[in-house]
Amino acid sequence: MTFKYVEKDTLMHKLHPITKASLLLAALLLALLYTYDYSVIPLLIVLAFELVLWRVAGIEFWRVALVIKVLMSIFLFFIIVQGFLYRGGVTPLFAIGHFKLWEKDIGEFTLEGLLYGIFISVKILTVVIAAIIFVMTTSITKMSALAHNLRLPYSFSFTLLAGLRFAPLIFKSFSDIKDAQKLRAFDIDRMNMIVRAFKAYVPILTPLILNLLRRGMELQISIESRGYGATKNPTQLEEIFMRPKDYLMLIMIAVVFFLSLYLNYTLAPSLYSGFLDHLRGMLARG
Repeated sequence: MTFKYVEKDTLMHKLHPITKASLLLAALLLALLYTYDYSVIPLLIVLAFELVLWRVAGIEFWRVALVIKVLMSIFLFFIIVQGFLYRGGVTPLFAIGHFKLWEKDIGEFTLEGLLYGIFISVKILTVVIAAIIFVMTTSITKMSALAHNLRLPYSFSFTLLAGLRFAPLIFKSFSDIKDAQKLRAFDIDRMNMIVRAFKAYVPILTPLILNLLRRGMELQISIESRGYGATKNPTQLEEIFMRPKDYLMLIMIAVVFFLSLYLNYTLAPSLYSGFLDHLRGMLARG
């Protein structure tokens, strides 16, 4: 199931949860700090580092194929919208007409808009991959122990972990219901986008919502039968400790983080400007 913890004997699985959480936190901080299109260069370094960790963790691509498909659709939308609407676009690649809006010709698809759409997509992808690494290499018991060590409120940590546990169930239930509807000759994969938007999802989402409500009621009965909230300081099933490899990984994450920041505020603007000028020259000659 998508976003479900997979037990394996890898370095990433053995790391302390806070080590992997620091990677996710670093990715979030960079995504918030970087707002200019030239920041795509330092972000690509962070993305490459995350892909190496992905490989070390042994996460199979097919487990997150559905998420990647959804992301590709979102990225395509961002690139198209930014290509036509980016106000800093001055190098048209093609035009479908000429429509003036606030002194911007939104009928032209510009090179600068294309690159800015790619930049936004890389930002999102950097955060999503860090989240996938954290969730799929950290068990619920270790997450619970981490929340306990961080002194998070018990109700908050339980709600957060229950949500993480429900995420793969939602994807699994959606897939099962879609397969069941295919057996009834209702195949949404063969529908075009317009028909799918108006017709396809009601027979899928209705049983999905009902199924999730039933699972929520079962969860309520289950946690009440286990004495949820009976004690203010519950014990943990698994104790976690920082080891030398955790400190080494934290150092590596910090090095990549500060290297990315250094490049962003020193070399990236000039490198990106030179790259952009080169592309404009190629388009002018071609």
